Amino acid sequence: MFKLSIPTMKKPELIKLVDFLSFLGLLVMMSTGMLLKFSLPPRSGGNSIWGMTRHDWGDIHFYASVVFLLLMTGHLFLHLKFIKTALRGRASRESSYRLAVGLACLIVLLALLFAPLVSPVSIEGRL
Repeated sequence: MFKLSIPTMKKPELIKLVDFLSFLGLLVMMSTGMLLKFSLPPRSGGNSIWGMTRHDWGDIHFYASVVFLLLMTGHLFLHLKFIKTALRGRASRESSYRLAVGLACLIVLLALLFAPLVSPVSIEGRL
């Protein structure tokens, strides 16, 4: 009978890979976001960079964001044991500090995520 052999990775190697890919995803999101904000602002007409319009760059930005979100979800699952230990109060002092910083960053991230939803919309220059 044919047996399929799938190479396996050790958990530390997988964590490094997920972290590296997450960093690359973050760089793509940041660079396309800056490009959309400053180089190809709304109503920039038919302007393009590398033959791609604002809409094309927006698609790249969106899909990079989805990939980044999936990688961050994987990152959390890979660290689930630490998260459970820290939430149960059995973590060391250093781990407690890391958890506090992580929770603070999570709160800031969530605030930034929901800020556009609660911000007022203003329509300028409309006739």
